[in-house]
Amino acid sequence: MVDKVSSSILDLTEGACGICHRILEEISDQGMRAESRECFEGVDAWLVDASGETVGVGRDITWAPAILRAEIDAGILPEDIAFELEDILTDKTDLRRVARMSGYGRVVTSAGLIISLIWENGGYVEVKRDGIGVRAIFYDENGDEISNSVTGFCPVCAINISAGRVPSIRRKIAEQLKGSKNTGQIKYERGILNSIRWKNRRVYTDLIEDDKIIGRNWGCCIAYSTVRAEIAAGLGSKKWNRIFKHYCDQCPLKHCWIGKAMGALGNKVLHRMKNVNVKEIVRMEDYITVDIMDNEKRVGYGIGTLCSLSASVNALMRSDAIKILKPTPAEGFPYKERKRKEG
Repeated sequence: MVDKVSSSILDLTEGACGICHRILEEISDQGMRAESRECFEGVDAWLVDASGETVGVGRDITWAPAILRAEIDAGILPEDIAFELEDILTDKTDLRRVARMSGYGRVVTSAGLIISLIWENGGYVEVKRDGIGVRAIFYDENGDEISNSVTGFCPVCAINISAGRVPSIRRKIAEQLKGSKNTGQIKYERGILNSIRWKNRRVYTDLIEDDKIIGRNWGCCIAYSTVRAEIAAGLGSKKWNRIFKHYCDQCPLKHCWIGKAMGALGNKVLHRMKNVNVKEIVRMEDYITVDIMDNEKRVGYGIGTLCSLSASVNALMRSDAIKILKPTPAEGFPYKERKRKEG
């Protein structure tokens, strides 16, 4: 039996990703861990308690939302929050659609191709907070929505799901990736297990094959930690691994790390941006790149690798945060300015 967490420890402005990681921290303190394996439709995840028993299972298009499903299945979250979260996780139809493009838990390459395709045809992609999730909206060259936008666990998830619902886009991305074997598929064929814990204010991942640890590393979230562990295990392309390392090398956040998952911070940024009518437009270069727009003026930009939430945080640190977040006057501050005398 797993204890239900109090809603008081959860900050809903940190979004689904932030909540997932906060629960991971909580259960890790109780001696539990999350485990996962890639499968064709994405990732299967489950929670393991201190006695080795499985207490919750879940499947979604990549590691973190699959783990969140397992956390919900284990009955750890308050019912009202769990209900809201279930609404932004991926249903079976969308799982199959996304898998036809890439599959095996890999969503970044396909997201990059989707973003590039939209831009090549004169459109653009907007990402914004929507309730507890993140919404991705595709626009054509006339500024009209290409399809019904989707609210998902994170921006990259939402981009893949949105594309999966447009047959012409889905077929084109599937054709571009046809015949390629991604790292998730390699791990699936080799039966590699991901073992994930929160420790020392960050996420640790072990890759286990035939009961032996073949790769171990840590990172600012489940995705970054797992990919770094894959690199440690000798997986992934040399080009991608080099790009990924370069991103981590130049990430300024590591020097002022406060022990919050990258997705939690990114969601906080998007939440504030929505409240002050600042938009985030996503494009693809070597990295996922976001342009922060106040009306028609670009007031900042940032880069990320595995998710545009990291790009949102990166934008805050490399740009003028005042223009992005538009701070309000301090609340409850005891000093009161004196009124100027007239005349």
